Amino acid sequence: MKNLLRVVLVLALAAGLTACKKNVKDNANADLTAGAGTEMVIEETETVTEVPAQEVSLGVVHFALDKYNLSSDARKIVEANVKAIKAAASAASYQVTVEGNCDDRGTIAYNIALGQKRADEVKAYYVRLGIPAANITTVSYGEEKPVCYEATQSCWAQNRRADTLLKVK
Repeated sequence: MKNLLRVVLVLALAAGLTACKKNVKDNANADLTAGAGTEMVIEETETVTEVPAQEVSLGVVHFALDKYNLSSDARKIVEANVKAIKAAASAASYQVTVEGNCDDRGTIAYNIALGQKRADEVKAYYVRLGIPAANITTVSYGEEKPVCYEATQSCWAQNRRADTLLKVK
């Protein structure tokens, strides 16, 4: 009895699927024949694609231990960055972000404050060289964004930096 019930269910299911396939095929043919004698119009539409802003990393300024003043080498890097910023500014609008960073020695609060002083010092030099202050933002990451993770003098020196990002819109 159970086997007979299974066979009947399988046959009913197969018949139902066959009926669905037939309806789909009939509907497709009906759509094709219904369109006979009607005219199809294709319009051209203009697609406007907005160009995404591009972000470019400029020269990195490094600092001495517990310092935020710019050395002569750091000033040269900032001056080279200004040339790149001014070249980009002639073509489009832009935004400059200066990110202050520290090595992992010192407290979190101290490193955040020192990173901010470093970013502010670089920003001030950009402004002195002709970049509008309204186009420059600063942020301090303290010790949160290291580029080197070793506990060595050379690694710590790499992390004491100010990164400049230029976003051209």
